Amino acid sequence: MKKFILILSFIICHLSFSFAQQSDTAQDLDSLYAQEMLGIGIEAPDFIIDSLSNTSLKDMRGRYVVLHFWASWCPDCRKDMPLMNEIYDENASDSVIFIHISFDTDAEVWQKYVKENNMGGLQLSELKKMKESATAQAYRLKWIPSIYVLNTEGKVILKTVVAEKLRERLRHLDFSKVRIPRTRVSRMPQYPGGDTALRFFLAKNVNYPRTANNYGLEGQTIVEFMVGVDGTISDISIKDNQITVDDKLPFRKLAGDEKKVVRQKVLDMFAEEAKRVVGLMPKWKPGVRFGIPFKVKYQMPINYKIHYNNED
Repeated sequence: MKKFILILSFIICHLSFSFAQQSDTAQDLDSLYAQEMLGIGIEAPDFIIDSLSNTSLKDMRGRYVVLHFWASWCPDCRKDMPLMNEIYDENASDSVIFIHISFDTDAEVWQKYVKENNMGGLQLSELKKMKESATAQAYRLKWIPSIYVLNTEGKVILKTVVAEKLRERLRHLDFSKVRIPRTRVSRMPQYPGGDTALRFFLAKNVNYPRTANNYGLEGQTIVEFMVGVDGTISDISIKDNQITVDDKLPFRKLAGDEKKVVRQKVLDMFAEEAKRVVGLMPKWKPGVRFGIPFKVKYQMPINYKIHYNNED
């Protein structure tokens, strides 16, 4: 099996004529470029989707799969990309997987295009030209963009070079046939032991900044970090940081300028403490997409709250 690089419409009569022309054009494109593609009912050739988890196309059985063969240097692919993104937004789910297989040979150019165009789904490339790709040969490709839809048994139910035909076919899927193994259900990253264990960890390790406590200031810090495919925490940063309670003594007694200084000092302390505590966390259970571990940007609130026995 071949291994890939994974990146985790004037007048009514004119209108009718225009639609007819579009339909004829679409049919002509498929008659020209899709005839040699794998036939309806043929089982799709297998290939490795993610070598780290040894996940292959066959592991996607039980779901519908869209295979989109393209390249960033391809003018027709670029022209179709806005529509492909719309179709993805309308249909992508745990039951309908989009796999974009690029014939780019420059990884940086390929990944930049994917990012700039907000392409959703799994992104794969052998970093080989189409004529040199074993996958292109296995799928009998003579043109890009080329699109297949596979049913829950991994068999071809659509072959086309016309993106609008993909949209129409996806409208008529039978979701009663979807069967997703529990081990292949997508999930977000999770602290080991779950939310209860995470709350216990925070309660045990978060140190309330002394200055904030002295002035009766409370707040919330939103900390953002990456959870890697192995659960490792990295790229810790502060997404939002604010004081939520500032009406306690002795903070009320401070002058205006003094309040600004103390407020900023406490915000800085909240932020530093949040980053310190997140840096102490053990490895998480990584996020999983279609059974494949993937890198996830995660946000988590840390609340700083004083528990008073008596109010001022």
